[in-house]
Amino acid sequence: MAGVANLLRAGMSVLTRSQKAGNSPLHLQIEPSTFCNLKCGFCVREKNVFTPKHMPFERFKEVFDQAKPMRVTFAGDGEPTLCPDLFRMIRYASDQGAKTIVTSNGTRGVDLVDEILDSGLSALRISIDAATAQTYIAMRLADFHDGIIEGIRKLQEAKKARGLAHPDVGFEYVLGRDNFHEIQDVVTLAADLGLCRVNFRPLNLVGIEEREDELVGGITRDQYREALEATERHAKGLGMATNLEEILGLLPFYEARYGEDFNPEQKSPDCIYPWVQIYVAIDGKVTPCCALQMDEKVDFGNIFRDGFDQVWNGERYRKLRQQMKAHSAPYKSCITCEGRSLGKVTDLAFRTPGFLKKAR
Repeated sequence: MAGVANLLRAGMSVLTRSQKAGNSPLHLQIEPSTFCNLKCGFCVREKNVFTPKHMPFERFKEVFDQAKPMRVTFAGDGEPTLCPDLFRMIRYASDQGAKTIVTSNGTRGVDLVDEILDSGLSALRISIDAATAQTYIAMRLADFHDGIIEGIRKLQEAKKARGLAHPDVGFEYVLGRDNFHEIQDVVTLAADLGLCRVNFRPLNLVGIEEREDELVGGITRDQYREALEATERHAKGLGMATNLEEILGLLPFYEARYGEDFNPEQKSPDCIYPWVQIYVAIDGKVTPCCALQMDEKVDFGNIFRDGFDQVWNGERYRKLRQQMKAHSAPYKSCITCEGRSLGKVTDLAFRTPGFLKKAR
């Protein structure tokens, strides 16, 4: 009943767009590790992480017990599965009734099948960014593609053998120049593997603007839209869920975000994250989402130093809520925010968005 009551309070906070949230966050994003076994050319980690570390279970428990979320996503500047306490964290959150999601590069999947299934994980997002090994190497500068696919097949087979429905497994696919030609192929691959969804992400250039030509150069706006529309039709034909409809609707905002004439006063989409979500970095720094912390270095306080209540309804959160109400968020990342509707509140609470729902 406590969770339902908090959900109702969250709905009221979103409807009224109050500066002070009367609810605790429905969704906790937390960074379990800043170690990574890859050095991808499109990643800002090299600019963010100088002394990598893992979050111990006790720190995670401290955050979880204060926030009491209905959903936890483990992701950040590092690879979550490198954290020694990750699966203990997942089990603890699952035992408290929270849905749990891990965004992973999938490179350790073959060795982690039993730990994944024993932990009670709700959903696993594999950031693959390529349908073939050749393109994977171009994107990630390492040769793990075949091993990732093997790990997914092994996980799917083990789920079936145990009679388990979860974790739902899906792909994350960052759209860049070197992998744009394979977007239909990765949908086909996902269907062959029995995955539930492919989430596409236009490459985030915040923090690596100087590499724009290298990473996304040579693709015109018309080519971009036409390829996305063709892939959306292909996915629907296979019954594979994607977020392409949403991305197509946001294309004008992406153009504004990446343009040289970006205006901080530009009207931003209707985002609900400041009322329903909190992101906690490895050192306790807080923002409403990972993009503001990793890409734009925004600091809303430190949950380990200041405590949850002082951060969640602190001056910076209240100010951003006021700005969001006026559609005038001052950050580039907010221009293409995907947390844009009241309906997302129930998604955040009762489903794993994009993974626990069927393709339309």
